[in-house]
Amino acid sequence: MRSHLIAFGLLIAGSMAACTSQNAITENRQAPRPELTMADVITARKALTPQEKQQLKRTLDRDAKRFRNRKAASAYYVFQAKRNFNEEKLDSASHLFGRAWLMDSTNNEVYWGYGLVYGQQKAYDKALFVLYHALQKDQHNPRLLTDLATSHLGRFYAESNPEDLMQSRKLLETAVRYSPNAADAYYKLAISHYYLQEYGKAWSYLHKSISKDKGVADAAFIAALLEKQQDPAGKYQ
Repeated sequence: MRSHLIAFGLLIAGSMAACTSQNAITENRQAPRPELTMADVITARKALTPQEKQQLKRTLDRDAKRFRNRKAASAYYVFQAKRNFNEEKLDSASHLFGRAWLMDSTNNEVYWGYGLVYGQQKAYDKALFVLYHALQKDQHNPRLLTDLATSHLGRFYAESNPEDLMQSRKLLETAVRYSPNAADAYYKLAISHYYLQEYGKAWSYLHKSISKDKGVADAAFIAALLEKQQDPAGKYQ
């Protein structure tokens, strides 16, 4: 599952917004983080009335009969949830991830999927909480690492906390070690270094990302980067 380049939608609301975020790095006063539990992020875990529990049991029993086993049922609902997520139907995706969790709470794709939904909803604390849970069982997955980094970038843009920026860079550097051709990860490394005001590195990672996938090139980001430093490779003017 891939989260599209939401980090860049976060980045460019105009280069002046980026400058403001850069200046705020040294001024940030972070609000306390909420203490989250899995019940806060997995909506299917909500408390039920006795009547709701009976209805849920009937639904799960019916679903279990439709598939070879509960794991197969969970995989089916994850597939449907991904389709809804890609169509930007976030409420439906969340509901289907919940159905998948009810069928098999060990399915790591469920936690990953919830993380992407929360990321798109800009609920970054919840996104990071559940994505790190997914990472515990899939530590070498470059796409999961990139999605985690994307949520850190999103929270940095919202709150200007330098810890998010540094953690994003760390995760992305790990992702490209596992997947040297990951254009999306290189592109977000360019964004991270832009915010760190390391424009030469930003250009380097931008060119590397475009060499892997020309589709990641974004005119707004290139224009913002050109305002800070000319392209050392001379490709963009």
